[in-house]
Amino acid sequence: MKANKNIILATFSPLLFWNFAADKTQDKPNIVWICAEDITTMLGCYDDENALTPNLDAFAGRSVKFTNAFATAPVCSPSRSCIITGEYATSLGTQHLRSETLVPESVVPFPKYLKNAGYYVSNNDKEDYNFTDNTIWNESSGEAHWRNRKGNQPFFSVFNIGITHQSGIFGNDSVYARRVEKYLPEIQEMVSENLVLPPYFPESPTLRKLWARYYTNVQVMDLQFAERLKELEDEGLLENTIVFFFSDHGTGMPRAKRALYDSGLKIPLLVYVPEKYAALFNMKAGGENDRLISFLDFAPTVLDLAGVAIPQNMSGKSFISEKEINEKDFVFGTSDRVDEAYETARTIRTKKFRYIRNFLPYTPLIQPNFYSDKSESMQELSKFRNQPGLTPAQSILFAENRPAEELYDVVNDPYEINNLAGRPEYRQVLEQMRTNLRSEILKSFDTGLMPEPEMIRLAENSYPFDIAKNDALFPVAEVLDACDLIITPGISSDDIIRYLNHENGFVRFWTVVAVESLEFYEPEILAELKKRISDDFETVQIEAAKTLIKAGSHEYSDVLVDKLESASEPVQLFAARAFEETWHLLPDFPEKVKHVYRKLEKQTAGKWYGYDLYSFWSLSQVFQKGNIEVPEEVNYGKIN
Repeated sequence: MKANKNIILATFSPLLFWNFAADKTQDKPNIVWICAEDITTMLGCYDDENALTPNLDAFAGRSVKFTNAFATAPVCSPSRSCIITGEYATSLGTQHLRSETLVPESVVPFPKYLKNAGYYVSNNDKEDYNFTDNTIWNESSGEAHWRNRKGNQPFFSVFNIGITHQSGIFGNDSVYARRVEKYLPEIQEMVSENLVLPPYFPESPTLRKLWARYYTNVQVMDLQFAERLKELEDEGLLENTIVFFFSDHGTGMPRAKRALYDSGLKIPLLVYVPEKYAALFNMKAGGENDRLISFLDFAPTVLDLAGVAIPQNMSGKSFISEKEINEKDFVFGTSDRVDEAYETARTIRTKKFRYIRNFLPYTPLIQPNFYSDKSESMQELSKFRNQPGLTPAQSILFAENRPAEELYDVVNDPYEINNLAGRPEYRQVLEQMRTNLRSEILKSFDTGLMPEPEMIRLAENSYPFDIAKNDALFPVAEVLDACDLIITPGISSDDIIRYLNHENGFVRFWTVVAVESLEFYEPEILAELKKRISDDFETVQIEAAKTLIKAGSHEYSDVLVDKLESASEPVQLFAARAFEETWHLLPDFPEKVKHVYRKLEKQTAGKWYGYDLYSFWSLSQVFQKGNIEVPEEVNYGKIN
């Protein structure tokens, strides 16, 4: 790919890059993170043939390029939760997008350790950790900058570049043109006809236009990165500053954001270590490193670089260190609730294979999601539903469900479109990956296997982090056994009934999910499901009612409708999503739902996140798809 040399900033002259005098009064390195939103390895230096990123490509030549770096979630807030704490979001209970979870005092966001060691820590300016802690940063705002430190204080500064967020391509042509017009003299606006589309996207001028917008935004991001780097150079700080460039997760397009493929999890990671530190950390400028790296490792790495002791309870490992580094066998990733859509999927990735476990296989790969469905990309994709001539990879986008297990050879199938999970010659690989995934879930005490309303209820006077380690409340090994009913051959009715009567509600919940996923609608099992309508876990009641409706017992829709008025907003959302999955099966649309919808419409006016808003969004999908009229005036009090 030929770079446009006219827009490579003079900043990258080799002489300028290396000739700053060291500040002898500072022993500790400064550390700067420059994070772009919503891009995978969409850079020229990663051989992306669509990319024009001359500044980052030049920076890569003076840095170490990591070729196997991964986010731990394919959306921002759970990823950022992991980055800031050095713990999986699923260990903390912070895995659901735009949730607000309490974390124990023993989990210390790593910038606090840097502050205690004398660093000035600043964040400009996105936090989005799914928990609130106003004591992390010396400064966190759009004005936050290392320049605001005192004297010669070492600094750790984070800068976020938002132009590449998925919303950056939203809007009509004039709206988008205004967004990028000031940058056009310095970049080449991408020509859609010249772009290579991923093979899972059908050929479409509109999709090409949106993909061109995305890569144009990547060029803008490239310029904004260079501006940040130039600030360090202009003030003679670069030779004392270790600079990271990375993204918060993969691409913000369909089959990437929310999805556990490389498109959603693989990130660019370039790390510049000044010459004075390079030998200490064995970092060779312009080199490549294929070590498997996860966001779990970012916090301990920064502490290690700063000479700060890494807490023993921090789960990740430094990937830049003067000490010997033990390589990982795999990295782990998770996908959970995004707005109103529950995913509950897990993955592990080696250098050769990716394994995905879908714990809710009755859901489609691209679930209905009010926010995403309004985007031009999703509206264009939806036109291809049920159209002839789609390739198998394209047809999967519109499938009504997904396989319980997926296995991909990422070396020979980089787009991950050929699922090998059912191939006998890959059975040994599948079983090993399955074992490793189970081990990581057990080791991390994965709170994502707690339905969100129950996790919140049980942690009311505690923390999800602690509840997950209480085997009496959350026997995670037995919960996984119930989840594995879906993938275990030869399961009998007796096996299912035994699990349905388990003393633990989480085990019962996942057993009902297995019944629904396998459509195991034997009369004796349906009889047991009816008993679960009075279960002491409301999520079991909802899941049982939904499954009974799918099995033809439509009268259990009353359970879902009643739960739509729950005093617990998470329960209400769980019921709204269940109703969205089943309303089309009912002979008559419940009038009460119309009133609940109007009540939520009024209640959520002006909000941009929250459980009640997601319930409203979920019901909005129902009313739009069903073209259902609602009353103009309702009594907004409780409906009897």
